[in-house]
Amino acid sequence: MQKNKNKKIIAVLGAGNMGTVIAQVLAENGHKVNLWNWEGDIDPLKQIEKFQENKKYLPGIKLSSNIKACFKITEALNNADMIFFAVPSNVMKNIVSFVAKNIKDKAILVDVSKGLDPKTLSFVTSLIAKHVRPSLKGNVATISGPAVAKQIALHQYTVMNVASKKHSVVNKVMEVMNNNYLKLIPCNDIIGVEVGGSFKNVYTIAIGMCDGLGYGLNTKAALLTLAIKEMADLIQAMGGKRKTAYGLAGIGDLIGTSLCDDSRNRTFGEYLGKNIPKEQAIKKVKQVVEGIEATKCLIKLSKKYNIQTPFAKMIYQCLESKKNPSKIFKDFLQNL
Repeated sequence: MQKNKNKKIIAVLGAGNMGTVIAQVLAENGHKVNLWNWEGDIDPLKQIEKFQENKKYLPGIKLSSNIKACFKITEALNNADMIFFAVPSNVMKNIVSFVAKNIKDKAILVDVSKGLDPKTLSFVTSLIAKHVRPSLKGNVATISGPAVAKQIALHQYTVMNVASKKHSVVNKVMEVMNNNYLKLIPCNDIIGVEVGGSFKNVYTIAIGMCDGLGYGLNTKAALLTLAIKEMADLIQAMGGKRKTAYGLAGIGDLIGTSLCDDSRNRTFGEYLGKNIPKEQAIKKVKQVVEGIEATKCLIKLSKKYNIQTPFAKMIYQCLESKKNPSKIFKDFLQNL
């Protein structure tokens, strides 16, 4: 484990499972971490303060004493050298615009949540850059790859991509994150990393449906191949590098998420495959299922860039059509 002599003050906004585990990595690396969660969900902060554990989102993991639970976002941002954004993408715009004036000069801003703003179809990194002052626009980075939060917390070796427009920003993020159980590998394709991180959840829903319908690895492998093809097409159409789809932020993240029993998007898909109605399935998951909004965004982008995404379209129909999702899914397989 890394013992960092150059200790920094780092804010993590979002105390869900991933935000909490990012805070833990940073804290174990010797940094002071201020962890905040939105005012509508302060239970994790209370639990961390009382038990040194986030019983709601990361149960069973004793958290570092270097993590401070902050109930006010301004307190979390105070003198922060680096800010990690781990809140749902649909609230990112409001949070970034609200905190922009409180961000320290020369701070590094890191997107962990991934995803798009459903109204503008802007990636989170673009949203962050748009709402901060000019001197900070180039200080935005994104992290993506196969990373199940609980496994990171248990020090199971994890490798992800980190991307930014500036090499210096990438290096600074690697300096605070890398240790003997987590490694970040630089990537110079922000578009590709963002597409992979945003849309793996879409295709994960379908892999979950395979579980609900009783299909095995043969079916999943075929569908994952189709998913990577569609993601690569979109990355290329948007100006990114096609090869990124075949790296950690693409196929790596997709496999890691879609084959993980704990994945909320996979679990939601499994419920859908069992013909549990969408709204009821969402309630059973008990967390935000980001793949639902991401599916809508993916369909809009495929139309905007004039690319064919029949697999994503089928998933959209399963979510939005009044027809039986199981029938839609089976018909798609028969017509491949």
